[in-house]
Amino acid sequence: MLFKTCAGATVMIVVLVGYAAAQTPAISQTSLCNLQSSVPQGRHRSVVVRGIYLEGLVVAALVDPNCSFRSTAVEFRLSSHHLQKRLKDLVNKTSNRRHVYGDGDPVQVVFEGQFYGPRAPDPRLPEQARKALQLSPAGWDSMNNSKTKIVVEEIKSVVELPADHPCASTEHNPWPCWHTKAPTQN
Repeated sequence: MLFKTCAGATVMIVVLVGYAAAQTPAISQTSLCNLQSSVPQGRHRSVVVRGIYLEGLVVAALVDPNCSFRSTAVEFRLSSHHLQKRLKDLVNKTSNRRHVYGDGDPVQVVFEGQFYGPRAPDPRLPEQARKALQLSPAGWDSMNNSKTKIVVEEIKSVVELPADHPCASTEHNPWPCWHTKAPTQN
């Protein structure tokens, strides 16, 4: 704060360096499993989340080996394309080596964006249909598997999976962390 006298009047000048940055709350990194089970139907939240990115011919999904029976659909609306090429190069590493196009390699990522819970039923539907859809909401992907979605605004990190990672591809299973059903309880 500065005070300056001009023609007998005292003027107060306030300097607000960094005020806007200080007012923007930091987004903490959140577990994908936690988000998938805690973001309510019809709601969304700003997040930074780590997971395993899977991209194929008909799916782009984020999974976590701790809850791989739940996938999150991925949509990109990037504000910066800084790591996009690296992500594409790692996803297509095996396909490029074999000169084929198909399911990509799993890649460990950190994404920042908007995380959406399960879709809310259209309020114009009859009440009975809305109740049924609340019990089993429509998915965000074309295969109706992903009940949650992330709209990625920034790719924070892209790392190749080590061979011993539980989600690393094998010759017989390109996506070992992709399951569409919850494990059965014994």
